[in-house]
Order: sequence, then C-alpha cells, then structure tokens
Amino acid sequence: MITDINLLLRTDEESLKRKKRIRILNFVAAGLLIIVGLISLVVFLLIQGANSPSIRKEQNDVLKKISQFQDRQSKLFILNNRIDSIDKILKTRKDISKTMNELLAKMPDNLSINSFEINAKSIVLTGESNSLYSIAQLINNLTDMVYKKEILKSLTLSSLTLDNSSNGYQVSLKSDL
Repeated sequence: MITDINLLLRTDEESLKRKKRIRILNFVAAGLLIIVGLISLVVFLLIQGANSPSIRKEQNDVLKKISQFQDRQSKLFILNNRIDSIDKILKTRKDISKTMNELLAKMPDNLSINSFEINAKSIVLTGESNSLYSIAQLINNLTDMVYKKEILKSLTLSSLTLDNSSNGYQVSLKSDL
C-alpha cells in the first residue's frame, strides 16, 4: 500500500506566495481602473465647466457665419451648373454666322441675293443675275460643298426663272445643313 497519497491539497510556501502575488496584482489592477475612471470623470467635468457663455457665443457666431457661406456656396453651385449646361448647349449649336459667311464667300460677283434665310436645319437662298454663267457658278460651288461635306448635306434647285422685263434670271435654292 501506498502511504504517500494525500487527498488534501498541499499548501506549500510557493503556492502561498503565488496566491499573494495574484491577490496584490488584482488589487493594483482594480485600483488603476478606478484611478483612470476618476481621471476621465475629472477631465470631463473640467471640459464641461470650461464651456462658458462667451465660448458658446463664439460658437454661435461661427455657426452663423458658416451658414451664410453655405447659402453662397449653394448659389455658386447652382450658377456653375447652369453655366456648364449653357456651355454644353452652345457646343452643340451650329455657328450660323460662320455658315453664312462661308456661303456668301462662294457667291459669284455678278449674282445679287434677293433673300437669304438660314435656320438650324436648312438654308433658302434666292438670287438674281443677268447671266446664266453666274448662276451655274453658284450651283457648282454649292454642289462642291455638298460633295466635300463642308457645310451642306444636300442641295435642291427649287426654281430657275427668266424675268422678261429685266432680262434677268432668278434662282431659288434650298439646302439642308
């Protein structure tokens, strides 16, 4: 039989020292936790106490100034948005004055223009000349513009008439842009 078996826990000096150290560390940890909590509470109370009426007044003044700038900022945003929209529209538009100047540059000298109507999609031109050669030059110049796809997409001769009283020819042309 074994006589060294002891069912009771032995309490030697080392285990007692360990338990004592653990107990001391637990008290130190709890104490530090309480100290940190108290310091946080004191700092919070100091911040709340330092928030005097003059600081609150300054805060309100700053908030009012910021709100005024927000109104300006929103107005500037709206204006910039409108300017961008107008710019996009202007970029998609055709420059009618440029178109008109290029067409007038193609007109022969002996041809006088009776009417010149231009809009975003078409041009209607009525001219008069004493010579069929000038009218032929006009038609050839405009036909070249259609072939080169410079400005005109199509060209239609609406009418070509002879005016017996003035011995002149009248031409009417329609073109799509």
